[in-house]
Amino acid sequence: MSSMSRFYYSLMARLFTRMPGRARGQRGASALEYIVLAAALISIIGVLATNDTVQTTLSGAFEGLFEDAAAGGGEG
Repeated sequence: MSSMSRFYYSLMARLFTRMPGRARGQRGASALEYIVLAAALISIIGVLATNDTVQTTLSGAFEGLFEDAAAGGGEG
């Protein structure tokens, strides 16, 4: 067997034996990313929920929506 093919086989053996360990590490990193994303979304929603301007805007948008639905879909 040539030295190049021996090198190739040993390289592939190393890669395949170390892949499961890397996958486990990546799984932990993905979980951490989702936790950070969820915390950021909760913070943003919390700030928006306590902002009076946002509450007034959303309230007006939904009131208009329900009034249009009750009138049969709006103008037309």
